[in-house]
Amino acid sequence: RTRNNFAFDLFVSHNSNDTVWVKDVLLPELEVNSQPAFKVCVYSRNWLVGRNIDECISESLEKSRKTLLLVTNAFAESEWCQFEMTMAQHKLIANDNDNLLVAVMEDIEPINMTPRLRLLMKRKVFLQWAEDEVGQHLFWERLKLMLRS
Repeated sequence: RTRNNFAFDLFVSHNSNDTVWVKDVLLPELEVNSQPAFKVCVYSRNWLVGRNIDECISESLEKSRKTLLLVTNAFAESEWCQFEMTMAQHKLIANDNDNLLVAVMEDIEPINMTPRLRLLMKRKVFLQWAEDEVGQHLFWERLKLMLRS
């Protein structure tokens, strides 16, 4: 286990539509281009096929120092993602520490803004993904800073 008895630095909660971005962009940035490298937990790699999903979510939250909610419209529409967000918020309240990170990856359609998501975005400083290089550089810098804190 790494820092403070956690197996992972970060659990990434995301919609399956965003798996390619997580694998091709997020993981290389955090696991290869970061010194020291961060240990990241993602479904596609760390969950055993056939296991109960809610158990996997619960375990991933427990074993990870921080949780990143990758908010996209697909995330906002997904019941599983909403469930993860709820569990992550409960963990945040129970442990009384600021371990929940939010990255908004695109403009969220008003129809997808659930009351819980709206409240979360109002209460937390969230990272905003940008299409330009400077904005992306800033996104990575801020995310790594949050992960190291």
